[in-house]
Amino acid sequence: MATMILRDVVLRARHVEGDPDLALTIRALRPDQRLVLRIDGRPMRFRKVLDGDTGHFTDGVGPEPADAETWHDLQSRRGSMITVEAERPMPDPYLLSLSATLTEWNSPDDAAAYDGL
Repeated sequence: MATMILRDVVLRARHVEGDPDLALTIRALRPDQRLVLRIDGRPMRFRKVLDGDTGHFTDGVGPEPADAETWHDLQSRRGSMITVEAERPMPDPYLLSLSATLTEWNSPDDAAAYDGL
């Protein structure tokens, strides 16, 4: 889990501390791509933001309209530390239950062939 000091109206990758992978994920977002982050335990959707002066995309993300009010409420805590973590997709419970019953597929050869698919 990463932390950051709330300093700006957008969440900037350079302010994320303790999770370099999350900072890289934010920087690598495409303009049309959304990102779900847990801010102090609350899931919020974000999207890349444009620099108002140059019109180029920045290393920051701003909240989607549906989460803008929640993000705005957090601005009252500027200067304080907040937690930030990427929302990870949950594994399918049915597939997890199968993995316990189909142990013959848990060999190192199968792992090398099928992991990452």
